[in-house]
Amino acid sequence: MPSVLSYPGVYVEEVPSGVRTITGVSTSVTAFAGAARRGPLNRAVRVQSFADYERAFGGLVSEYELGYAVRQFFQNGGGEAWVIRLAKNASAAFADLPGATGASLRLTARDEGAAGNAIQVQVSHDTATPGSTFTLSLQYTSANATENRGETFADLSMNSSDARYVLDVVNDGSALVTAEVTAPANALSAVKGASYSGVVGDVATLVTPTANRLQVVVNGDAPVEVVLDPATDVAGADPAARLATLAGAIAGAVPSITCTPDAGRLKLESKQTGERSSVRVLPGAGNDASAALKLGSVNGGTEVDAAAAIRPAEQPGGAAVTSDTLALADVTAPAPGAEKVSVSVDGYGPDTVTLAYSAAAPGLADRLAAVAAEIQAKVRALKPANAAYAGFTATVEGGTKLRMRSGTRGPGSAVQLAAASGDTLATALKLVGSSAPVQEATLGGGGETAYGPADAYNLFIGDRAARRGIYALEAVDIFNLMCLPGVTDAGILADASAYCRERRAFLIVDAPRNAVTPDAMATLALGSALPKTDRAAVYFPWVYVADPLKGGKPRLSAPSGTIAGLYARTDASRGVWKAPAGTEASLLGVQKTDYHLTDGENGVLNPRGVNAIRTFPGVGPVAWGARTLRGDDKLADEWKYVPVRRLALYIEESLYRGTQWVVFEPNDEPLWAQIRLNLGAFMHNLFRQGAFQGKTPAQAYLVKCDADTTTQNDINLGVVNILVGFAPLKPAEFVIIRLQQKAGQTAS
Repeated sequence: MPSVLSYPGVYVEEVPSGVRTITGVSTSVTAFAGAARRGPLNRAVRVQSFADYERAFGGLVSEYELGYAVRQFFQNGGGEAWVIRLAKNASAAFADLPGATGASLRLTARDEGAAGNAIQVQVSHDTATPGSTFTLSLQYTSANATENRGETFADLSMNSSDARYVLDVVNDGSALVTAEVTAPANALSAVKGASYSGVVGDVATLVTPTANRLQVVVNGDAPVEVVLDPATDVAGADPAARLATLAGAIAGAVPSITCTPDAGRLKLESKQTGERSSVRVLPGAGNDASAALKLGSVNGGTEVDAAAAIRPAEQPGGAAVTSDTLALADVTAPAPGAEKVSVSVDGYGPDTVTLAYSAAAPGLADRLAAVAAEIQAKVRALKPANAAYAGFTATVEGGTKLRMRSGTRGPGSAVQLAAASGDTLATALKLVGSSAPVQEATLGGGGETAYGPADAYNLFIGDRAARRGIYALEAVDIFNLMCLPGVTDAGILADASAYCRERRAFLIVDAPRNAVTPDAMATLALGSALPKTDRAAVYFPWVYVADPLKGGKPRLSAPSGTIAGLYARTDASRGVWKAPAGTEASLLGVQKTDYHLTDGENGVLNPRGVNAIRTFPGVGPVAWGARTLRGDDKLADEWKYVPVRRLALYIEESLYRGTQWVVFEPNDEPLWAQIRLNLGAFMHNLFRQGAFQGKTPAQAYLVKCDADTTTQNDINLGVVNILVGFAPLKPAEFVIIRLQQKAGQTAS
C-alpha cells in the first residue's frame, strides 16, 4: 500500500507481476587457442569474422592450424569466437629513439614475436610548435597487404603536464606499440624553456600605439599581459640599443622570465628549470604587437620548452650536410669567382646556384642567416615540383654553422655540396661534402621459438592464477565450445575437458594424427588417449581445405574448426537439440577427407563414440556422427549423444543466469510460485519449438519448486531447491526398413 495515507482520495500503486523473463544464452560462442603470426599473448580476443582475426592475429600461417580452423569456423556458419594466441619464449620488438643529446624514448611492440620487427617509425618536428613538440608515425607492413596499418600521433610533448604528453597519448591510443621515456631523470634539471622571436629590424618602427600589447604564458601558468610604451620602451641611440631597451621592458613586465637580445632576436627565457619550464607568447587582447615582433610560433618565432631537450630526434632524418664552424671573416659578400655553389639533392643534379646575399650585418649569426635564406630560396627554385627541392632547408646551427637538408626523409634522401667549376665560395663557406646514408627506423629484437610436443602442455594449460593458456578465458563471460586445433596430447585434452565441464562448455577434439586408419582410431578410443567425458566429442578423419597461401591447393587440416562452425549453423537453423550430423550437415570448404570411410569401417568407429566425417555422392563431405566421448555402447551412458548434452548445458546456463534474482528473496511459497512461473515459461517455450520429446507439456518437461523440494530444514539453511526435468530428443542413428512380400490372394 502507499507509504503515507494523508488526504482523502484515490491512491494508485503499481504491483509487481512476478514475471521475470528468462532469456536463453548463446550456444555456439567458440574459444580457440593456438599459435598465430602476431597478436596479444595469453589474452582472449573477441573476433566476429575472419577479417577480424586477420586484423588481430595476422591471418593464415602455413605451419599453424589455428588460422585455418578459425577460417573454417566462420565459413561454416560460426558467428562469434574468442581467440587465444600462444607462443614459446616470445620477446617484443623495440626501438630506442635517440634525442639530441642522449636517450629519449623507447617504443615496444604490444604483441610479442617477430611480427613487431615489421613496425617502422617516423618522427617529425614539423608541428604547430616545431621547437617543442613532435609527430610520431608508425607503419606495420606485412607480406599480406590487407594486414598493413598505420598510426599517427601529432603534436606530442615530453612534458608530463601537457595534454599531449607522449606516454598518455601513445599508450592509450596505439594498437601497435607502447612508449617509455628513457631519458635520465635529471636530464632537465638545468634546462630552461624559452621563446625566440624571428630576426627583427628596428623595433622603434614595430612598437606603435596600435601595436603595443602581447601576452606571455610562463611554465603553463595564467597569461601575463605586457603593455609597451612606444615612447620609452623602444628608446635608444641605434637599433641594437632599442632592442635591448625593449627586452628590458618585457622582462620588467614578466618577473618570471629573463628577456635579452639574441643575434637580432628577442629571447624570452623562463627562470625556472625542469620539465615544466616553458615560455609561450600569445597575441595581445588588442593592439597586438606579437606579430610585428615575430614572437610566437604562429608569427615566425620559435618556442622551445625545456622538455624538448629530451624529445626524439627526427627519424629517419632527412639527409643533411653541415659546414664546419665559421668565423665572421669567412662570410663575405659574393664576388666574381666566389659566388657559386654546386648542389645535388636526392641524386638529382648537380645544379649550380649563384648567390648575391648581403654580408653587411655586423654579427656572424645575422650574416649566416642571410646566406641560408638565399641558398634555400635558390635551391627550392631549381625544381619546385620535386619534394626534395621544394622542402629543402638551409638553417643556421648554433650561430656558427650552416646546415643544408633535403626535403625528403628516409633511405633515398641525400645532399651533396661541392665547389662550382672555377669558383671558391663553397670552400670559403666550408660547404663541401656529402650526407651520410639515412637508415630507416624500425623496431627489432622481436622473436619467438617454435614449440614442440614437449612444450605444448605448459603453453595450452598454462597458469590459472596468471590467466595463461586456456585460462585466459577466465576473463570471458561465456563460451560454449572449445577448439584446440591439431592438439591431441592426452594431458591437454584431459585438462581442457575438465575446464569445459566447469564452464558448462563443450570440447571438440581432433582425431590424433597417428590414427590414420579406422582400426587405429578405434584402438585409440579404447585407450586413455581421449578423455572419457560427456563434455567432448571427437571427429575422424582430418580434412582437406583450400589453402589461400598456395593458390587454393588442398591442405590437410584439423576438422575441429569446421565442426564448430557446423554446430553454430545447426543451432541457428534447427536448434541446439538437433544433432549436428546427417545429409544437411555439409562441411563447407572441405574438398575431401584424409580417409574415405566405408559403412563397415564407420560401424567400427560409431560404437566406440568416434564421430565420422564421410563423403557421399551428391552430398559431399558431411558430419556422420553425434556421440560424445561417453558414447561407447559399453558405457550405456545417458549423455551419449551430443545434442542431448548440449541442450542440457544450454538449459543449465540459461537458468543459472536467469535465476540470479532469487538470491536473498524471502524463501516461501510466493517465491516458489514465481520460480515455477518463470522457469515454466522458459521450458514451455522450448517445448513449443520442438526441443523435447512428448506430445504435451506434462510429457515433455517439469518444473517443481514447493514444500516437497524445499523442506523447513532447507529453509532454515537458506536453501531453495528447484527441480527441472526434460524429455530429450535423441537422434535416429539407425533407420531400419522392414520389407516383406505380400502374399498373393486367390479369388474365393
